Amino acid sequence: MNDQYDEEIFFNMYKEIRYSPLSYNEIVEFPEIKRHMPALHNKHVLDIGSGFGHLLKYIQRFEPKTMTGLDASEKMTAHCRKDNDLKDVTFIQGDILSAVFNRKYDVVVSSLVFHYIEDFDALAKKLYSLLNDNGHLLFTIEHPIQTATEEDLVMKDKHGIYARVDHYFKESLRDSEWRNGIVIKKYHHKIDTILNSLIQNGLTIEAVKDLGDSPEVFDNYSEERVQKLQTFPPFLLVKCRKVK
Repeated sequence: MNDQYDEEIFFNMYKEIRYSPLSYNEIVEFPEIKRHMPALHNKHVLDIGSGFGHLLKYIQRFEPKTMTGLDASEKMTAHCRKDNDLKDVTFIQGDILSAVFNRKYDVVVSSLVFHYIEDFDALAKKLYSLLNDNGHLLFTIEHPIQTATEEDLVMKDKHGIYARVDHYFKESLRDSEWRNGIVIKKYHHKIDTILNSLIQNGLTIEAVKDLGDSPEVFDNYSEERVQKLQTFPPFLLVKCRKVK
């Protein structure tokens, strides 16, 4: 996992973006997470990569039995522990592959975390072990088109923006330039690696969706921004179930 979120400059920049009502999280990702969310009432719920607690605050409206938030960032974990709106949540600081849990969960959710993990098969095994029978896994991840696209390969011609992927079949650590020259390191995984790792480790896939064309996108973004999203989707959503 990435400890970059504990660096002061990065943390504050990310916080500013994450709290923006027009962020990709709020407009592109979150509406589809809500549409695909399994039943939460009286369920044991784990949020992997809980960040600033946005997803947990939505989940708690449905009165789950317990809520647990896991995040590798010390700063984000401390932020959530101080948030009175999240006082009923148990927070754990740690990496999903090495963290120890004292229970299993009915629902496991994760927002834009799994592209920081190199071994997707090991991740799928851990997720399976964390779920109760018939439990659900719902996650978003940076789309493989994104993780395989270098900034200098994103171009624009008379037809608009387009992108060229770079060595799509080479699963590897990739550099992604963010704001102010900050580089974020992510792992590129092929779509078949993501889906087959889940299937081969006992999870039944119930839904897969490329994110970027929801009604909220067209209602809230400029024509240019919509065109960019229509050219290459930023995120992939997957919903699975551990069949008994």
